Amino acid sequence: MGYNVEKLFEDVAYLSKVHTKKDYEMNMKMFKENRYEFLEPIIKASDVAADAKVLCDEVNTAFKKFGKVRGSDMMNINYFMIYYVFPSLLTEENGSEICDTVKSVWNAYFKCNIDYTDYETLLNGFQTRIFGIPIGKN
Repeated sequence: MGYNVEKLFEDVAYLSKVHTKKDYEMNMKMFKENRYEFLEPIIKASDVAADAKVLCDEVNTAFKKFGKVRGSDMMNINYFMIYYVFPSLLTEENGSEICDTVKSVWNAYFKCNIDYTDYETLLNGFQTRIFGIPIGKN
């Protein structure tokens, strides 16, 4: 058991700032090809809650400074979870159950309130903007 958190969340600040549909598609493809394997322990876990707690502990250890994870880092990590980890987990047979458990453990551990959705919903949510004005779906 254990997660390669440094590799799983590598470039978290960059990957959590997605602005276009094309960027998100490319980033998700890279995530699935290079990092999805690091989620295997939670996918195959008999006790998902315990494994989710291990994930939280390892994320906390990897990112904490002076005893806690800084707010900006936590925001990037939360976006990363929403954009990449949860949509990837939802592709599994029991993905909704895994995501529900991970979400509740994550929210309790980090005292936040994130939720999840599937890849298609996120992808379809991107809009093309010119000077900040939305001109339609991208």
